[in-house]
Amino acid sequence: MLQPYLMLGTITKPQGVHGEVKLRHETGDPARFDALTTVYFKEGDAYRPVRVLAARAVGPDAYLTLEGVDTREAAEALRGREAYVDRAHARPLCEGEVFIADLLGLTATDTEGRAVGTLADVLQSGGTDVLVFQTPRGTMMAPFLKRLVAELDPAAGRMVLRADVLAEVALYEDRDSHDLP
Repeated sequence: MLQPYLMLGTITKPQGVHGEVKLRHETGDPARFDALTTVYFKEGDAYRPVRVLAARAVGPDAYLTLEGVDTREAAEALRGREAYVDRAHARPLCEGEVFIADLLGLTATDTEGRAVGTLADVLQSGGTDVLVFQTPRGTMMAPFLKRLVAELDPAAGRMVLRADVLAEVALYEDRDSHDLP
């Protein structure tokens, strides 16, 4: 399902005494901070907008000055909070790219029509991303390979995996659950 807000990163700590915060970002494009004007904080089922007064990226971190956050104590209150951007202001995707947030919760089947499970997580290990599915038999993992994915439709909430490739690459939490679902 397409998410209206995408996680930008997590506030890790205050930076200095004037309310700036350090954010560990999840974006593959640190240059996006140059044009960042608003972040959102989730509060219950709603997202509260906060204007960004200044932003700069340094490696895996970004430093943000947020409207209404002008003391170290106010910045400290944001520690551990996830900051989001609205989809309309997310970086454009290249051909074949998807946002991880749009994959979570997808229902997976294989090309033979068998239920695989629900995509619960995507592990980013520095190499090939790993898909983590919750199946009737427990957790199953598989590398996110082009040859594995026959169809991917986040808007419809589903994905189809090639049964032959899945049999080859799937790893199950329970070693006795190696048969296809």
